[in-house]
Parts: sequence; C-alpha cells; structure tokens
Amino acid sequence: MAGLDTIVEDQPRRWLAEPMARPAAAPAVPAPAPVAPRAAAVIPLPRAPAVAATPELAGIADLDTLLARLAMVDHPLARPDLAPQLLTGDIASGIIVIADQPDAADSPAARLATRMLAAIGAPPHARAHLLPWPTAGGRPPRDEEVAFFAPWLARALELAAPRLVLAFGDRAAALTGVTGGIARLRGRWLTLGLSPAGDSPAPLLATFHPRSLLTQPELKRLAWADLQSFAERLEAR
Repeated sequence: MAGLDTIVEDQPRRWLAEPMARPAAAPAVPAPAPVAPRAAAVIPLPRAPAVAATPELAGIADLDTLLARLAMVDHPLARPDLAPQLLTGDIASGIIVIADQPDAADSPAARLATRMLAAIGAPPHARAHLLPWPTAGGRPPRDEEVAFFAPWLARALELAAPRLVLAFGDRAAALTGVTGGIARLRGRWLTLGLSPAGDSPAPLLATFHPRSLLTQPELKRLAWADLQSFAERLEAR
C-alpha cells in the first residue's frame, strides 16, 4: 500500500484508453398539448314574440272590440266559459303587470302576486298575459301558442299605451326582444316598444314569477329588491 492513498475503484481500469461512447439519449417525448375545456352547450332560448299587431288587428280601434273578436277565435286554449284575459283591470292607470298566462284567483301564485304588489303599495293596475287562457294543468306555454297570440297582445298594449310595465318571468320579459334567462334579465330596466315604429316605448322591469318564488323561496330576497326598484319608479312617475 506504499504510495497509495486513494482508492478509486474495486476493479482495475485502463485510464489511458479511449473513453467509451455514451449511449444516445432517448428522444424527448413532447408533453401532450393541453386539452381546451369543452364549452358548455348553448341552449337556444325561445324567440321573443314580435310586438307588432297584424294589419287586420291594427285596424281595431278599441280594447272592447279587440277582446270581443278574441273571444271568437278558434284555438285549442279558448274556453267558452272564461273570458279571454289578454288585458284586464285598470287600463287607465298606465301600469301593467305582464305574465305568461292567467293563474286562478285562488291559486298560491295569484295570492303571492297580490301580496307582492301590495307590499310596495302598487296602485290599481292592469294585468296582461301572453296567453289569454290558461294551459291545461298550468303547463308552460308552448312557443307556437305564444306566437299565435302575440299580435293580439301587441295590439292590446298599443291601445293601452302603458307608462310602466312589470314583467313576471323570462317569457314576459322577452317581449322586449332581449333574450336570456330571468336570472340575467331580472332587476334590469328594459324597453317595451309598443308600435312597429318603436315611437311609444315603455320602461319594463323584469323579476321572478311568483310561481318560481313558491318553489325557490331563496329567490324572494332578489325579487324584493326588484319590487323596490319598481316602487321607486312608481313614485317618480
């Protein structure tokens, strides 16, 4: 061991030999490209019914005549035992509440609607509906049903010329031509055009339908905020 002070390896090695070539490194495997998240499916909303009366209906000069003509319309929803509730109540008030279809006066939805309006001290007003008669079992209106009665409602609104409108639900709010669910439309002041020329606009505020509030009571806080906004506009008019 004389003169040896460092142990290098257990086996002898030829230090002057050519170094062995290192094996080629394996080619780098590219990382997979990130997969973009798939966009959520867009569900098209029903097209807003055109707020325009047909030329035939545009020639009707008063609401009584319009409603009398409507009562004679042949449609599966028409009921001879029930007058069409296209537009009822105090038309002269200039305030109209629009919903998708009539609710029975003693129904929970109708009672809640009455309490909601009473809570903000709403004065006498008129009620309008996209469908003048209720559907069987209260099912949601079909697009073709709303489209059929849209010219009738358009002419009724033209004749009533409201100064302020409260819309219950997204179907009623869609009369403004603005699409979207009620969660997006609620609390927003929209404009309801009441003539083909658009020269008779009326401010419209959308909020949840009382039927929705009965099944989702957590929405009542938001609805109350909408009603307060409507009440402020009532006081300022």
